Amino acid sequence: MTMRVLVAGCEGGIGSACAETVRASGGQVYGVDVGTTDVTRPGGAEEAISQAHAALGGLDGVVHAIGMSGRRLGDGPITGCTDEAWAEVHRVNHESAFRLLRAAIPRLGRGGSIVIVGSALATSLDQDFRTVAYASAKGALIPLVRSAAFDAAPAGVRVNLVAAGLVDTPMARRALDSPEIAARMAELMPLGGTACTPQEVADVVMWLLSAAARRTTGAVVPVDGGWHLR
Repeated sequence: MTMRVLVAGCEGGIGSACAETVRASGGQVYGVDVGTTDVTRPGGAEEAISQAHAALGGLDGVVHAIGMSGRRLGDGPITGCTDEAWAEVHRVNHESAFRLLRAAIPRLGRGGSIVIVGSALATSLDQDFRTVAYASAKGALIPLVRSAAFDAAPAGVRVNLVAAGLVDTPMARRALDSPEIAARMAELMPLGGTACTPQEVADVVMWLLSAAARRTTGAVVPVDGGWHLR
């Protein structure tokens, strides 16, 4: 059966790779982003789910690949983080996932799968990545996903999280362009190499969407080169 998937954040590096990977597997994708249906605003998630359901004739999977860095708003160490950065980063990274989960679970049939893209920074701290609002917002996704997975299980819907490490996307440009951080990649990621690619994250998202992961729910799956082991 053809997989029908809503990808929220389809114009970002990871979201775009997820959409392309679903299509390459023969699936259908309904993509939304801030320029189309913005799921970060109240009512946006419900609207996106309804649009995708109507356009695809049903839904089998949902991917939340929305994220923002709050550095330009003043995110950083806790003593310097601004109220604006805290509020906006949580609104985009955390609250939108809550709204999408709430809207999606009742519309997915048995065997449906939801994947939330989180971050290794939720559990792994480092002096070069001190962003308290971002880390807190991504960290809050873990109990959200576990709770949603528990609530959705009787309906046969799975909910999982992919904890991405440093990924080669425009949002990671500051870190990727830093010679100092580049030199520390081997230390940060025991598997070595440079930043993960969006495709490496998308491949794991695709597995979680598929029937191959039919007995996996409430999981936090790291795609970070081993960063979480530090």
